[in-house]
Amino acid sequence: MAVYKDLATVKELFVELWTELIEKTEFGPKMRKDNLSILYVVKDPDFFMYVDGHGTKFGDEAKNQDAVIKFYLSGDIAHKFWLKKLNVSKALVTRQIRSRGPVPKVMKLLPLIKPGYEMYRKYCEKYNLPTDI
Repeated sequence: MAVYKDLATVKELFVELWTELIEKTEFGPKMRKDNLSILYVVKDPDFFMYVDGHGTKFGDEAKNQDAVIKFYLSGDIAHKFWLKKLNVSKALVTRQIRSRGPVPKVMKLLPLIKPGYEMYRKYCEKYNLPTDI
């Protein structure tokens, strides 16, 4: 059973989360400095999300963006990632997450999203999502 029940909730949650990360942490400036962008292609529920150092785009607007990195994953895998219950390297090797582009650049950014883990738990509470998976 999918963690995320509807696209409206997914959009609101992730736009809020990424906006907070970009505006309140070193993640945004680092993305801008390195000219990095990420396109997430998510299944169950199906959506596209584009993130760069300036903000987030969602849906058709995101789908048409030319991103440096592309990640393909399920909504449940994204949820596990933000709860710190997923080993990213293992998920890439086992193809739970598929990627295109210079993934080592993104792996270097992982330490900068650490504040996002706590933020995500706050959003799980706000949107009534389980954290005990």
